[in-house]
Amino acid sequence: MKLPLLTAFLLSGTFAQAQEQVRVVSDEAFSDLSSPRQDALIAAKIRHGLNVLRRQGLSSFGSTQGPVADLAWPLQPVGRFDQFGYHGTSNFVDHGLPYPSAVQDYACGSRTYNLANGYNHAGTDYYLWPFPWAMMDAGQVQVVAAAAGVILAKDDGNFDRNCAIAAASDPNDVYVMQDDGLVAVYFHLRKGSVTSAPIGARVAAGDYLGLVGSSGSSTGPHLHFELRDAAGAVVDPRSGACNAAPDRWIVFQPYEDPHIDTLSLHSDEPEFVACGIDANGNAVAETPHYKNEFKPGDVLWVFVSYRDQRNGEITQFNIMRPDSSVFAQWDFDLASQGNPKPFYSGTGADWKFALPADAPIGMWTITAVFQGQTYARNFSVDWGWLPSRTRLPLQPPRPPPH
Repeated sequence: MKLPLLTAFLLSGTFAQAQEQVRVVSDEAFSDLSSPRQDALIAAKIRHGLNVLRRQGLSSFGSTQGPVADLAWPLQPVGRFDQFGYHGTSNFVDHGLPYPSAVQDYACGSRTYNLANGYNHAGTDYYLWPFPWAMMDAGQVQVVAAAAGVILAKDDGNFDRNCAIAAASDPNDVYVMQDDGLVAVYFHLRKGSVTSAPIGARVAAGDYLGLVGSSGSSTGPHLHFELRDAAGAVVDPRSGACNAAPDRWIVFQPYEDPHIDTLSLHSDEPEFVACGIDANGNAVAETPHYKNEFKPGDVLWVFVSYRDQRNGEITQFNIMRPDSSVFAQWDFDLASQGNPKPFYSGTGADWKFALPADAPIGMWTITAVFQGQTYARNFSVDWGWLPSRTRLPLQPPRPPPH
């Protein structure tokens, strides 16, 4: 899906000029649906799992509530992850009254939803970003246990490329009875990825549970993380003005977390897809066109993706030649796009540049300064026939924050 061409906001001067294109993710892009049937299914799975544990002599689980468990981050990049982040957060628990009443998240904001069937969103949705289907297919992000406990139930083998909130298939999932007596539910896992550990097996915080997918009633690859108490009531692990319960995260998660997820170079404009299957049911995914080595005269694209970007948060970009002189310099403010809202949980923008025929050979650097943090990535310009030993290694990015 090509993005509409928008006006570039570049600093004046003799620097290279570029086209600019921007996309944002809507609130509905990564969401899910529950229903009376789904709630009954969750309750039945919990009851069945508890019965299995009792037959295994683990009857204490679920019968009493222990100390409040501190939750670790439930996602983990696989292998050497060469970007700064990999996710956005689209929806929190809805504490408001049922539809058609207004939604109300833990901070009294509107980053959640409710539905006419009576469902108030009961968990937190963490979606893959900026190329969710490609990242899912590559298995780049694992779902891991947020706290120690025992596997209570799990499902696998269900279709995992759903793009509709009313999808009829069930999710691939894992239920963990935590040591504090709460049940943690991990929904929408990728088909064939669910842990082989049996029901009753003990897991520690950080243990593998599956890969992020889009199984069940899901509009895109994301993890729906949900907590329930012994009575089946939803527990929101985030504390705020509209949720007086204690915050349960080891590392505090701010309501808005403005951050650059990726800063990358490409041979062509990244291509996006709205859904992981085409009209014929074939699997499709984004085509990023990544490239880090260029020749003089080549066209290159600079792409940046953000999570939690708000109007007025200005990013300063610089592309520097090997001698540290400035090739291109520009500012970007989401406010320049005239979007209907001042805030989006996921955004991306790209710019097209033509390297001159006499572009200096060597290692070039692009930097982005956003919210007081500098993000940097190197790329090489050479004639393509230089020995590999003459090419400097790319500057490693900073690791993800969680």
